[in-house]
Amino acid sequence: MRVVFFGNHDVGIATLSMLAQHTNVVGVVAHPNDPEEGIRYASLFDFASTINLNVTRGKAKDSAVMEFVKALDPDLVWVTDYRYILPSILYSKAKFGAINLHPSLLPKYRGRASVNWAILNGETEIGLTAHFIDEGVDTGDIITQLKISIDKDQDVGNALAALMPKYCEMTKDVLSFFASGDIPRRPQEHTKSSYFPARKPEDGRIHWCQSAETVLNLIRAVARPYPGAFCESQYGRIFIWKACTTCTATVVVKHVGTIAGFSKKNNPLIQCGDGLLEILDCSLGNGGTVHLRAGDFLS
Repeated sequence: MRVVFFGNHDVGIATLSMLAQHTNVVGVVAHPNDPEEGIRYASLFDFASTINLNVTRGKAKDSAVMEFVKALDPDLVWVTDYRYILPSILYSKAKFGAINLHPSLLPKYRGRASVNWAILNGETEIGLTAHFIDEGVDTGDIITQLKISIDKDQDVGNALAALMPKYCEMTKDVLSFFASGDIPRRPQEHTKSSYFPARKPEDGRIHWCQSAETVLNLIRAVARPYPGAFCESQYGRIFIWKACTTCTATVVVKHVGTIAGFSKKNNPLIQCGDGLLEILDCSLGNGGTVHLRAGDFLS
């Protein structure tokens, strides 16, 4: 089976590696150049080049990318973590069409930053879905799904680590369906769908007037390897990487965002709109250490 792969990031490399072992990958399309590629995440372009695959860079609607795919005449187009929507011309003539691996339990969390949004919303399950691509955004028929439980003491880094091996596992499963000629295909329940947009670093700003649970979910959702949840203080911008809610009785203070006291482990307790949040790991914007004191005010 002749496959053209569109992808990015570490999960793209994991998926491409599995495809290269079990199919004839005739071409790879990687994202345009990104200054963070090869630094914050592995380079799919470099990986494809290293294993001698025919690789190019570009956006899906670039004429050069369209000509690249057309000349390769694939049986299947496969997408993993490629941020640009594919026009139907790229896969309409492929024998098996196009499929995508999307990191959510579709039809929930269509769109971008699915894992981040799921944690932000307090979900206890995340997942991975293999689905056919149609002209919508993550709306095509489902081939297979898997679920992963996530606890409130786990953050997005833990979730991504749990999902990583599932990309290889699901790729192998989907390829076995194609090999057998019996490919599951289940329409999505569109009435149960939800869609979320991309997130920006500024979206990590903490609003202490929210409940401790809500603030905790934000911290978990944008923890490393993402830019982090942050607030302002007399010491400069502070990034909070790990926290927990506490059963300690609420301390009545004048303002939310005030350091109301310290836990038995000497961690600062911050007064939220409802409840206290215990800070387990934080740093200044320049990476330095910050020592918070009782009465300090965070905004």
